[in-house]
Order: sequence, then C-alpha cells, then structure tokens
Amino acid sequence: MLLPTRLQLLSSLVVLGLLIAPSATALVHAGAKAARVPRYSNPVFAKDFPDPMVLRDSQTSYYAYGTTTSWELGYFPILHSSDLVHWKYVGDIFKVPPSWASNDLWAPDVIRSGKTYYAYYTGLAGSTHCIAVATSPKPTGPFRPRDVIGCSDRNGKGYIDPAVLVDRNHRAYLYVSVDNPTHDISVIPLKSDLLHAGGARKVLFGIDQPWEHGANFSTVEGPYAIKHGSTYYLFFSGNDWNGNYSMGYATAASPLGPFTPYSGNPILQGTDTVKGPGGGSVVQGPDNKLWMVYHAWQGPEGYSQGGVRVMYLDPIIWHGAAASVTVTTK
Repeated sequence: MLLPTRLQLLSSLVVLGLLIAPSATALVHAGAKAARVPRYSNPVFAKDFPDPMVLRDSQTSYYAYGTTTSWELGYFPILHSSDLVHWKYVGDIFKVPPSWASNDLWAPDVIRSGKTYYAYYTGLAGSTHCIAVATSPKPTGPFRPRDVIGCSDRNGKGYIDPAVLVDRNHRAYLYVSVDNPTHDISVIPLKSDLLHAGGARKVLFGIDQPWEHGANFSTVEGPYAIKHGSTYYLFFSGNDWNGNYSMGYATAASPLGPFTPYSGNPILQGTDTVKGPGGGSVVQGPDNKLWMVYHAWQGPEGYSQGGVRVMYLDPIIWHGAAASVTVTTK
C-alpha cells in the first residue's frame, strides 16, 4: 500500500483515476463505462495469502501481491484477476530471495510509474527489518532487487509494511510501521526516482486507541494511504495479528499529516465466523468504486494452530466523509 495505482482522485460523480505518477495518466476517466463486480463468496482466494495488496493495471486487469508463503514457487506470490473475484497464481516477485535479506519477506506494495513496476517489501537483515525496492518491466516479474531504502534510525528498531503514495504533485511518500520499541506509523518522503529516501522519517501516530491493544500483542501497522476528495485517508491494522486483528483509519489534509485517528475505529473487525481481518489495501474496482482487499484466518487463529490467512474482498461504504467495511461471506 499505487501509473502508480494508489487511489487518490474522486470527483463528485465517479472516481477519476488512480495515483498519478510522473508522465502517467489516470486509468479511469469521467466517461469510462463501469462494469459490475461479479457475485462473490469470501474468501476470494483460499490459499495462504497474507497482507494482500492489489494493483489495478487496467479496468480489466488486477494483480495481487502477498507475503511469502509455503505453497508458492518463489518469494512474494503474484495473483491475477480480470474482475477482483476470480484469481489465478501467475508468478512471484522473486525467484530467489534478495541477497541482503535472510528472512521475513513480508507485505509487498507494488506501484507503476511509466513502463516500470516498483515493488517495495520488507526483509530481515541481521536482527533488523528493512524496506527495499525492486523493479520490473512487467507486473508479473521477476523483479530485480535495487536498493535498501531504510532499516532503522536513532529512534527506531526497523521498518515493516511499506506502502507508497504518489500525490498529484508527483511527490512520493513511503508509509511504514516502525518498532521503536512500541509500534508507530511513519512516513518517509521518496526521491523522484522512487528508489531512495528523500527526507527524514516523520512519526504520524502510535498506539492511541483502545481497540489497538490485544491481550498478548498490541500494534499499529500495515498502513495504506489514499486521497478521497481533498482528504488523505491512512488505513491501518491494529491489535494482535494472531488474534483480534482489526482495521481503522486516520485522516489528514496533507500526506505528511498531522493525521487524526477516526473516532469510530475500528471500521473492519472480526465476526463469529471471520477471525482477525486486517493487512488490507484499497483498490478501485471494475465498477469504479473503492474496495478493501484484506486477509482473515481460515481455520484456527494462528499458524501454530493450523490456520492460514486467506484473501477477502468487500466494498468500502461511505457515510459522508466516514468509511466503513462490513465483512461478508456470501
């Protein structure tokens, strides 16, 4: 969590387009004909696919990228769909792991700028989590490792869960979760090459609301930013990823904040049958509406208990300026 395809522009009638990168044009224009999203039953992809991020490459072509799992052939699985509902495994970001990372290949975020696709991802270097970037001329990869953007600073213990927003002024912002030692969500400006940090990390907010605290683990993580109207919405996950995971958002008038957590958080939370929804991203569907793609546990909560995190899809419902997501299974 952003052509990049990170959603940003909404007109009063329809979504005008996705995040505009330098020399790119909006995918969907005011006169574009909307299609229906087919009837679906969750999960829309039933294999382990944590932290799903979906790139809209055209109105009939979507690519989903997820955390590395045991069933794929390489590292960071890639799925393809023409309608957001029916998904097929088509490749991996990496055939072999990048040389700098020893483990923890988590939570990729892929954007498109011109003819190049940029994959931002988490990896473990020694005992520190870092964010790095890789590039490819195709959304299916394989991607070529480029640069490590950042690992830590004097106030941090490592970065995870990258998401890039390219704003209307062509400025790019990398949102991350930081352990320092309690989690916060921060933003790092990027240079115009989209490969290097262009400024210092700025803390946006920490664990500020009761719902973000779990019995065994507390966090704010998995940021994903969009611009809706004139407001920036920063969606994120909180609580225990291995238990009562949920999602909320914060808003700001600038991509650098200050961000104010929504008083109605969480906007997405578990039910009796759907456990631990989170790790979500936002995508514009064939119907030109905004959808939340996220994971939830299938089976017991926790890998140690035999569960897996599968991919769900549900529309974002707008109540004026307020957003909500309701978990559905049919």
